[in-house]
Amino acid sequence: MMMKRLLFFIGLAFIPLIVFSQQESYYTLYRYNMNVINPAYAGALGKNVFAFTSRRQWSSMQDAPSTLAFSYSSERENNVGLGLSVVSDKVFIEQQTFAYVDFSYKLDMESTQLYLGLKAGGNFYSADPRALSTYSPTDPAQQELSSFNPNVGAGAFLKGEIFWASFSIPRLFNVKRENDNLAVTAKDRVHSYLGGGVDLPIGSGLLIKPSVMMRKVKGLPVTTDFTGMLSWQNQFDVGISYRTSSAFGLLALVSLGGFDIGYAYETPTVSSLSQLNLKTHEIVLRINLGEGDQSTEQGPEGQE
Repeated sequence: MMMKRLLFFIGLAFIPLIVFSQQESYYTLYRYNMNVINPAYAGALGKNVFAFTSRRQWSSMQDAPSTLAFSYSSERENNVGLGLSVVSDKVFIEQQTFAYVDFSYKLDMESTQLYLGLKAGGNFYSADPRALSTYSPTDPAQQELSSFNPNVGAGAFLKGEIFWASFSIPRLFNVKRENDNLAVTAKDRVHSYLGGGVDLPIGSGLLIKPSVMMRKVKGLPVTTDFTGMLSWQNQFDVGISYRTSSAFGLLALVSLGGFDIGYAYETPTVSSLSQLNLKTHEIVLRINLGEGDQSTEQGPEGQE
């Protein structure tokens, strides 16, 4: 019996070394709020573009991850783009708010534009362990935690007549979250994003829009989103998405003038999770109040 107890506690001690989970939010409709992950996207779509995303992951569970994201971008004179991106991410007792100012510069290459961007800002982090069950009401670990961690990011966005490509690192530096009194240590790891897509006309006002987005974090396997959309006159889009070893989704988007409204529904593909009725809902609203550079109006972003 003593040996079983010893092995049990040794197992508990090693669990943190082998268990991993997401640290930043996934986005299924990433094409419609790209500023959040890539500062180079600022100014690539128009003069005044607002985007809102609400994502409720595993909505049937109490205190499941939920994300609210907002971005604003504006094309300015002299090939400059400016933007703002704010993400509020809540998971159980943790609350994080990322707030960044975005800057981009456009390089014109005939029918293709290359945007280079920088982010500057930081992460407001808080956690309230008082929501946890404890054996002692005077446990020092029940103190509320809060911190602000500054950071910078960079990215590139290539925009052509029928294609786009994106590479970004929204936060360039690992940042430690520590509390010496409570012996709490955690780290915000660097996330890298690489993606691209094409918009291919197939006749009768129909287009197919395949795209891919890969995400790499140190210590985690590469995650890739594969998305395929069928569009009619760039007004009504429907499609599917698949996230490797994670989820399958259904997508729909309606474009009305300068307004885009999209919805994504996801369900886990992992057999151990699919039986738990864990559903994810994501809604995006994008408002474009001014058209930008029309030299590539047939390109992927001009069409949306």
